Amino acid sequence: MRLPLAALALLVAAGCADDATPTTEPVADAVAEIVPSGPDRAVAQIAEVDGSGVSGSVEFIDLDDAVEIRYNLSGLSAGMHGFHVHQTGDCGPDSTGTPAGAAGGHLNPLASPHGAPSARPVQRHAGDLGNVEADASGRAVGVRVDSVLAFDGPTSFLGKAMLVHGGEDDLASQPSGDAGARVGCGVIRRADEAAADTTGADTVATPAR
Repeated sequence: MRLPLAALALLVAAGCADDATPTTEPVADAVAEIVPSGPDRAVAQIAEVDGSGVSGSVEFIDLDDAVEIRYNLSGLSAGMHGFHVHQTGDCGPDSTGTPAGAAGGHLNPLASPHGAPSARPVQRHAGDLGNVEADASGRAVGVRVDSVLAFDGPTSFLGKAMLVHGGEDDLASQPSGDAGARVGCGVIRRADEAAADTTGADTVATPAR
């Protein structure tokens, strides 16, 4: 018995489908090969120190050869405020009871003098980020780029404290620019770690009086 041409064509097509080798590459893997991962990010959730009322966030974004720093702060007095990365990741009081004193001095792995953020690494602390300026409502919002701080290596800021001061950093007085009291503090963590922390901003202990 001879099969009709239409039926014969269907049988041939079915045989080709059976012989085809299905792909085993997961779709997610294929997408991962063509979609690059994002840059490293870190954030410090700023909490008030000693009842200052200061709060906000400071974000750090890796630019490979520099770090972009985005800040959004509130509760400040109008004007300029010192803005520094400090030596430790502790926002509590020190042994003398100084609010946020446990953060230590400015991050300074190169043993440099205090200076302006525009100075060369040997003429500024790694943590010297100058000042932020608050408007009449007490808000300071902005973006800057720093080429000394890094996500890795001796000038890494990860795990350190980001501090905001009550006064202006004069960029010259040693060892800290005479920027006044510490009014805001937060520990800098990688963004994924910060997001997983459901406790919110770092709690800054107020010393007993």
